Amino acid sequence: MLEIPGHITLVFILTTFVTYLMFVVSCMFAETKKIQNRAVAVALLSLLWIIFQSTLSLNAWYMDRKTVPPHLAFPVISWLVTMTLVFIVPRLKVWTDQLSLRVLTWIHIVRLPVELCLYWLALQRQLPWSMTFEGYNFDIIFGCTAPIVALLYFNFKKINRKVFLVWNILGLVSVLAVVIRGIGAVPSPLQFWDFTQPNYAVMHFPFIWLPSFIVPVVIFSHLNAIRRLTIKSK
Repeated sequence: MLEIPGHITLVFILTTFVTYLMFVVSCMFAETKKIQNRAVAVALLSLLWIIFQSTLSLNAWYMDRKTVPPHLAFPVISWLVTMTLVFIVPRLKVWTDQLSLRVLTWIHIVRLPVELCLYWLALQRQLPWSMTFEGYNFDIIFGCTAPIVALLYFNFKKINRKVFLVWNILGLVSVLAVVIRGIGAVPSPLQFWDFTQPNYAVMHFPFIWLPSFIVPVVIFSHLNAIRRLTIKSK
């Protein structure tokens, strides 16, 4: 583990737990009873994935800086493949279309504590400033606006589908930009920027959960909303 102030680790662990809980709740409050009954399976699979990633990072597997591609590509490729299957395989598409879109919108609030942790880690020189809200990371905007958008769209009906769709598209672009920035700053033979202060943090426990769990959930939530809103508009 990194030698950093304990509050950073604590806040990040709690943030991951909230992300996990809300992701499971989106299944528990699905539109059909059949999908709701799968919440236990979703909770178990997600927990096993988190434990697996924790084991790899605690055993310094992600610390190998010479392998090409870097080991950190493993969780990224894993969730890319998983998401592709989710949105292509008919039975999985049925599952994702029944999840609670309201909960998947509220889930973006976790981007607020994530941004705080990234800022604190940059202060400790464990990741580049370009990945924080003082650099090229605008995710804090979507963390702040998530509850507002959720209330205006689902509760008060004050914004229409197009506005909600645009918000999700912009949020997706924002998080993907941070992902690209973070990958390019990981110390490896393929690193191509932020050499003076690389992205060390995500190679360690518990911050490996950022690229392996929190970011995939955020991306999935946006893609889920974009797909369903686009289908409804046709």
